[in-house]
Amino acid sequence: MTLAIDMIGTHLGSGTRTYNLNFCEYLSKNNINENIYVFITKDYLKDINFDKNSNIKLKIKSSIYTNIFFRIFWMQFFFPFELKKLKVDQLFSPMNMSPLILKLFKIKLTLALHSNLPWVYFTMMPGSLIRNIFTKYLMQLSIYLCDKLIVDSEFAKNEILEILNLKQKKVYVVYLGIDKKYLLPNDNLKFVKNFDYNNYVISVLSCVKYHNIINLLKAFKLYKDETKSEIKLIFVMQILDKDYFKEINLFITQNSLNNDIIFFHNLDSDYLVNLYKKANLYVFTSYCEVFGLTSLEAMSQGCPVLISNKSALPEVNGPAAHYFDPDDSQKIYESMKMILQDNDYKEKLVIEGDIHFRKFNWNTTIKQTLEVLNT
Repeated sequence: MTLAIDMIGTHLGSGTRTYNLNFCEYLSKNNINENIYVFITKDYLKDINFDKNSNIKLKIKSSIYTNIFFRIFWMQFFFPFELKKLKVDQLFSPMNMSPLILKLFKIKLTLALHSNLPWVYFTMMPGSLIRNIFTKYLMQLSIYLCDKLIVDSEFAKNEILEILNLKQKKVYVVYLGIDKKYLLPNDNLKFVKNFDYNNYVISVLSCVKYHNIINLLKAFKLYKDETKSEIKLIFVMQILDKDYFKEINLFITQNSLNNDIIFFHNLDSDYLVNLYKKANLYVFTSYCEVFGLTSLEAMSQGCPVLISNKSALPEVNGPAAHYFDPDDSQKIYESMKMILQDNDYKEKLVIEGDIHFRKFNWNTTIKQTLEVLNT
């Protein structure tokens, strides 16, 4: 069998980019007996350490395809012909969408879906309405047309089966792994210049409505008002919804929190290791996650995790996190207070987290993905 893998994705520091970088690197470390073509943009190459493998051949494309509009145009109108020319039998597309005419070329399709957002919180998606409708339509067609669908959790599987009325045997669950940077000695990793690594809570997320940031700010204000603490709240954030970011800043100003909130925008992920390691607490208030890697990253650095009880987050984080209802800012505040002021409970979460995060590794992710592809 000749397999092609579409790793042409965003240039942003997103979960999709993290997936693509780790998948490529760990794939090259496996014993591969079949021919595999990996389509990738040249800007990714500087971040991947490929082991030499004669059966894995890179098809390097221009970085212009990190733009979603150019990427989709190429994917739909040129990519299938390239696959046919290479005599590809199966395409693995971990990009939530795929070429829609593969069946005309008798090429099998395995699709990986990393978000159920368009079907459950469509109105909270960032971007224009027309773009979001088009994205949802293209994702849904890709799901219906694929031969096999890989999702990131049992929750994601059950949710998408019910929403789209799919056949259960078509959908497979493969958990994600922890980025290698969180597993290696980090003595020389980066520190943010002029930042005081003391007494702060951290949240790593995108600025989107379904991440429910306003309720976190309400809870943080309650904690500050009650305890008179000097603690800071740090957001490592990509701004995907500019209007929502304006709401966030307005809330901060109206509640006199300007000196207590720090934003790091589009920060190089290498800085996250020490930000997690030095934090008093990691908190994540999302409504909609089919997996969620940042909480596991925080656990890997000895940071206690406080997290929403919605979607796949309880499944992925298990007994290693403290959970709250993200709609209840009072409960978020009480949970925050419990962890920050009860050292024994905090230490319990740290110990549980150190055990738990090790269950998720990229060697297993690659092995299970290849098993699905060869089924």
